[in-house]
Amino acid sequence: MDRVMSQSYGSDANSGRRCWGPICHCGKATIVVKSWTNDNPGRRFYRCVVHGFFGWADEEKPYDWQKISLLEARDEICHQKDEIKLLKESLKAMNEQGMSGVTTTMHIGLVNKYEEEKNHLENEVMAAIEREKMLRQFIVLSWGGFIVVIGMILGLGK
Repeated sequence: MDRVMSQSYGSDANSGRRCWGPICHCGKATIVVKSWTNDNPGRRFYRCVVHGFFGWADEEKPYDWQKISLLEARDEICHQKDEIKLLKESLKAMNEQGMSGVTTTMHIGLVNKYEEEKNHLENEVMAAIEREKMLRQFIVLSWGGFIVVIGMILGLGK
């Protein structure tokens, strides 16, 4: 509850703006902030810099379904902030270590994949060279056979 109460003071950063409220009995101006306590989630109140809570800015308390939704949203946001913090810390640790074991494994996997692809392409090139040689031989033999046939036709025609 202390954590939640501390969130209610100054938690107006989530609301995105500060509004000025009535003057406190001490003479200081108040600001409008949102409460994120379990009893009054999302409810706006006036806060004095000296005295803290001054009074409610909202007329009514949230309805049950609104209250539940706001509490669930608050808890989810807190959970996500914690998770982001942990992810940033682990990323920082990985960067400080240099290339981690996971990164090394990924690089080895990529190298192996590229080696396999290179070998496959080399095999295709070799097969293409063999086909080209066979095609050249076929063309040479075809021309040779064509010349022989033409020579025979000319020889028989005389």
